[in-house]
Amino acid sequence: MASAVSGQRQVGSELEEKAGRALVIVVDLDDDVGETLGESVIVGYDRVLEAAVRFAIERPDDADANTMFAGLRLYRKLKGEYGDVEIAVVGGSRRLGVEAQRNLRERVASIVSEMGPDVDIYIVGDGGEEALASHILRGVGRVAGIESVIVSQHLGIESNYMLIAKYLRKAVTDPHYSTLVLGVPGLVISVAALLMLAGFFSLALKISLLIVGLAMVVYGFKLDDTVRTSLQSFVEELREAPHIRLGGLAVMTLLLLLGVSLTYISYVSEGATSAIVSLLTYTIPLSMAGVMMYIIISRIIVGATEGRVDLSKNIAMLSMLGFTALAFYDLGASLRLVLESGQPVIANVIDAVASSRFIQYIIVGTGLASLTELISRALREARE
Repeated sequence: MASAVSGQRQVGSELEEKAGRALVIVVDLDDDVGETLGESVIVGYDRVLEAAVRFAIERPDDADANTMFAGLRLYRKLKGEYGDVEIAVVGGSRRLGVEAQRNLRERVASIVSEMGPDVDIYIVGDGGEEALASHILRGVGRVAGIESVIVSQHLGIESNYMLIAKYLRKAVTDPHYSTLVLGVPGLVISVAALLMLAGFFSLALKISLLIVGLAMVVYGFKLDDTVRTSLQSFVEELREAPHIRLGGLAVMTLLLLLGVSLTYISYVSEGATSAIVSLLTYTIPLSMAGVMMYIIISRIIVGATEGRVDLSKNIAMLSMLGFTALAFYDLGASLRLVLESGQPVIANVIDAVASSRFIQYIIVGTGLASLTELISRALREARE
């Protein structure tokens, strides 16, 4: 097993004597221990010791084994300082992101609630997780200390090649990494190749850059979990009544393609300025109209046939989408009129926003949606 050098922050070399409770949390955000041993939450010194030995045997090159042993050492150190000390290995999720953070918080909160009030939490991580865990667990209990475990290894040339091969294999087999390492580049290459075969070399470069940029935004702002959850929910909706929902999806896709086509035609024939006007006037409103048609066909109609339609929620969404589409349409129409005056671009945008009813439509749509929700809530409370 690799040697471990422990860098400790906030945990003093000599702790003051306390008669309270202490909880040592060994953080495993990516849930490697849970995947290997089948348990994402392991509580108790003996159970953690057994888990550390089993995990070290199964995965001797993983830093989590060293982290667990460091947690056990800290447990023994705190045992003489507190009246009640507990240790637990707590996993997050293989998907990382928001799901892992939520799981970590809920699982630690459950352990703290069983121990009682006034628990000092000591966090042990492998040098990259403990700071984030401290922020996540701030509302669960009093974070009294953080300990980082840095694994030191001597690697020769052959070991370096083996390490690179290991991470390449992980990038291919691990769904969390394969999407970014293989999925996004594969999509870029495929789209670029198809456009190049059709003769659109310049468009291929622009669309490839757009895909890469969107992927960076999604993963940079940790939106991948939200996108994945939305897609899963969307697929589940299609499975329930595909004969109707596919019709709504077809209408939505048709309107979206129509809006994109109008913007592209404007760009090719009249340039970027005309394309921006077309985007505001046609593409965005048509896309929102497509979403509205999908809601009407796939949620309201299907919900009515099954007797479980939530009219208030759907009406609120339709109101917001409808007035937002009107706001963008009016903004685009105003921008088109202002552009014909020959003013500078910045002045064009400011004048277009000022002369349009963009803000008014957004306020009205938001107000109607909120009013619908309030009326629905009041009716539910009255029935109860």
